[in-house]
Amino acid sequence: MVGGKMTKAYFKAILREIGRSKARFLSIMLIIFLGVAFYTGIRATGPDMLQAADDYYARQKLATNSVQSTAGLTKNDLAVLHRHRNALTYQAVKYLDINQLNNNRAVRVAEIPAKQRLNRLTMVSGHLPRKANEIVLDQQARVLQPRLKLGDTYRIATTTKLNRQFKRRTFKIVGFVTSPRYIEKATRGVTNVGKGTLDYFALVKPGTLTQTVASRIDIQFKNLATVTPYSATYKRLDKANTAKLKRWLKPLAAKRQTQLQQQARAKLAPQAAKVDQLAQQLPANSPILTAAQAKITQAKAQIAAIDRPTYLYSGRAANPGYSEYHENTQRVVALSTVFPLFFIAIAALICLTTMTRMVAELRVQMGTLKALGYSNSAIGSEFLLYGGLASLLGTLLGVGFGVNFFPRFIAQAYGSMYNLPAINVQYLWGDIGIALIIALACTMGSAAIVLRVDLNSLPAVLMQPKAPKAGKTLWLEHWHGFWRRLSFNHKVTLRNLFRYKQRLLMTVLGIAGCMAMMITGFGLKDSIGDISLKQFDQLWHYDAVVVRSGSQTAAQRRALHRQSLYRHDLVLKQSQVTVEKDGIANQTATLSVPQQPSKLKQFVVLRNRQTHQAYHLNNHGAIIDEKLAKLYHVKVGDNLPVKLGNRALKQVKVAAIAENYVNHFIYLSPTAYRQVFGHAAIYNGNLVQFTQHGERAQNQFASDLLKTKGMLNVTLLSTEKKTNFQMLDTMDLVVIIFVVAAGALALVVLYNLTNINVSERIRELSTIKVLGFYDHEVTMYIFRENLILTVLGILVGCFMGDWLHSYILNTAETDSLMFSPGIHPLSYIYSALLTLAFSLLVMWLMHRKLKRINMLDALQSVD
Repeated sequence: MVGGKMTKAYFKAILREIGRSKARFLSIMLIIFLGVAFYTGIRATGPDMLQAADDYYARQKLATNSVQSTAGLTKNDLAVLHRHRNALTYQAVKYLDINQLNNNRAVRVAEIPAKQRLNRLTMVSGHLPRKANEIVLDQQARVLQPRLKLGDTYRIATTTKLNRQFKRRTFKIVGFVTSPRYIEKATRGVTNVGKGTLDYFALVKPGTLTQTVASRIDIQFKNLATVTPYSATYKRLDKANTAKLKRWLKPLAAKRQTQLQQQARAKLAPQAAKVDQLAQQLPANSPILTAAQAKITQAKAQIAAIDRPTYLYSGRAANPGYSEYHENTQRVVALSTVFPLFFIAIAALICLTTMTRMVAELRVQMGTLKALGYSNSAIGSEFLLYGGLASLLGTLLGVGFGVNFFPRFIAQAYGSMYNLPAINVQYLWGDIGIALIIALACTMGSAAIVLRVDLNSLPAVLMQPKAPKAGKTLWLEHWHGFWRRLSFNHKVTLRNLFRYKQRLLMTVLGIAGCMAMMITGFGLKDSIGDISLKQFDQLWHYDAVVVRSGSQTAAQRRALHRQSLYRHDLVLKQSQVTVEKDGIANQTATLSVPQQPSKLKQFVVLRNRQTHQAYHLNNHGAIIDEKLAKLYHVKVGDNLPVKLGNRALKQVKVAAIAENYVNHFIYLSPTAYRQVFGHAAIYNGNLVQFTQHGERAQNQFASDLLKTKGMLNVTLLSTEKKTNFQMLDTMDLVVIIFVVAAGALALVVLYNLTNINVSERIRELSTIKVLGFYDHEVTMYIFRENLILTVLGILVGCFMGDWLHSYILNTAETDSLMFSPGIHPLSYIYSALLTLAFSLLVMWLMHRKLKRINMLDALQSVD
């Protein structure tokens, strides 16, 4: 057949067609490039971030489990674990939590094990302690206290009782480190000193602490060494491992109880002997003897009442940031399913329109080839190869850019929150294969759909120009008053808009998608910015939180009231509680019990987020924050499982759900607190309002107050605000991604569709130019239509943007944060103006193109 000899010429014809229609070929390639880049790039981000964490945990030997005991851990506990050394590696750690009264920080001072078998530290600068007087600090210490530097002196200055538990309290700073136990940069977990949360840790040489028992034993089970963290297999094996630990250590609780009682009796024995001697020397009814015997009896009763110690078992989920990091990667995965769909859907629509136009332009060529004896498959292959080549090039470039750019960009944004190394890019061939199939379906599939009719037509029909689409009476024409007032040009514009319905739909949907993404980008910025305004200005009306060792003394009250910054305060109980429920990551919440509930509204606004209805504490339940209610799927009337310290889990009834954006809060009245926990609240804190807000004056307030006996900690809200919103700055990068991506998409869509519009109507445009229309009038002939379509797209995009913004917020929130769901009116205006700007840019490019077209050549007949 002739076709066999013409193969080389046939490929030349395809290349010639690509060269003749460079703009169309590039537009298809670009739309595929954008879709594939976003799909493969964002799809790879979650797995890349998880792989980085997996490598880090393995390299730093992160413990899989930890064991603590209410009575400390002894050599007997270690001996049990040693018997199972073939199944695990273990490491005992001694530490003491203190409240630094000289710098208002809660610090965990730990001894570095002689050999770091587990939880290996990463040196940021300096070296580990080599001498007894050397100390290394958590890198977070340098963030919170910028004055701390290598070579400086570090002093431990806490309560007299805790000071005695150190053999040395002055050290030289020789290094700064990070620990794999703290994946999150800012959070260091809870403690039973100070404000209830740790600020940072410090590490010293063994022998610095006086305590004889270990505070914690870290364990790594060998059967988890090669198992991917966070996976279902990991969770199943971890559950089995925890059950083994409980079984092995359970018998030791009774032995430890006996040991503690024996030790106490041994200490009491000399005193009892002295009392016995005294009994032989004094009369039986002597007051001195009676008092001494009463003390001995009381001591014996206390020894008998020594409880069996409780062992506390925790997995990696207890490490601050461990579970949250996984949840953040899952949010990226969630984004990767919906976000690229906009690009893929629009790409499919644009490709369909483009291939339809290409087939219409090459009808005569198709008829000629048919007349020469080429088969339908040979003729159709030109279009399939054209579209396939554009798809293939777009996919290759999209994968190369997307997989290397987006994971690094997004991981860098999260990098400011976590102590994890940079990610290594990996190519997920499954996702790349799917992207290629979708890209080929968009182009080759579109070509096959369009060719379906024309390939079955006769050569004589194909070699004749296709009849223009017939015009129809518009429904607007029935509105006679309106229609008569329109100029000729406006009537033509409206007729053309509704005559080409496919182009109208494609343009409106394309612009709407771009508008929706821009609204989402600006809306995210609004939602993040509003958190600061609403939380710190509208909901919280206090400036500092003071924590004491117990109930407020007269001296403490005087010390607070005489501060120059002091304006007003509220006495309350404040402590950290853990909310626990199977299947949901444990959350830390601040439990607050005001001594005078009626005064709470002056310091904290508790209200419904939507209606702003005020809530007041009653004796029938707690007021909790909205995010906590959402995480645990509770509503008013339900119970929330809460654990105070190491005590048993309690069920707290939810009386109301209040607006809140940062961290978790549970408010109870004194009566409700007693009902839940079985004892009266000890009011260990104050919410304080200041007369002014200078940084230096506030720091001086904290420093002066901590000199008073029993004052443990002062938390300044200005510092909290700064710390909380450092990580939110990273969301600006996400906004940039949305706006740039939407802009690129808008340009490609508008250029492509406008180019098709001009190509389809070149004879019409040439005619009006020959009739005397100026260049700018010819451009306006097209621009009016584009402007109307752009405005329609903007309107539809507003609704799509609201939906996409809402979806993104739900997937991007962290467990301890709730975004403000509203979008500012200005964001809609900015998005609309940017979309209009892209439309104007496209029309400027088209204006230049129209000026270069030879209108007389365009008017020549094909007959």
